[in-house]
Amino acid sequence: MPQAGFGLWKLAKDVTADVVFNAVEAGYRLFDGACDYGNEKEVGEGLRRVFEAGKVKREDLFIVSKLWNTFHKAEHVRPALERSLADLGLDYLDLYIIHFPIALKYVSPDTRYPPEWVYEPTAEVKSLEFEEGVTYQSTYHAMEACQEAGLTKDIGVSNLQFQ
Repeated sequence: MPQAGFGLWKLAKDVTADVVFNAVEAGYRLFDGACDYGNEKEVGEGLRRVFEAGKVKREDLFIVSKLWNTFHKAEHVRPALERSLADLGLDYLDLYIIHFPIALKYVSPDTRYPPEWVYEPTAEVKSLEFEEGVTYQSTYHAMEACQEAGLTKDIGVSNLQFQ
């Protein structure tokens, strides 16, 4: 894993592909993204251009993405990862991590993608709706299954405090 990485948060869609391409040319090999950033398709376009130009091979890069809060239920973990892989144009991630340790109510990608923090952003009162009965362990076990299937090399958690 490279010691320095390029964060993809807050990159506007219209510049993301160029930024990724230029970052590889500048020497970056680790890219830290997430479905919630809303730019994985554009990151994928930049990666495709990098590979086609022969700048690097896939195995030269370390690509990170994150599982969003609305996909913590075990049956949603693999489809969420597969969506990220499809958007990125990759066969596997180097690292897939739980973005936040908060299980929110499921929002179908057909309804809204990325799903964001609020359950229904068009509602007059926006609120978080928690998914009852979802544990870190069940989410992590579903991620382990993705790792065993070769969809990601490693898994982990972020934004989690241990006391």
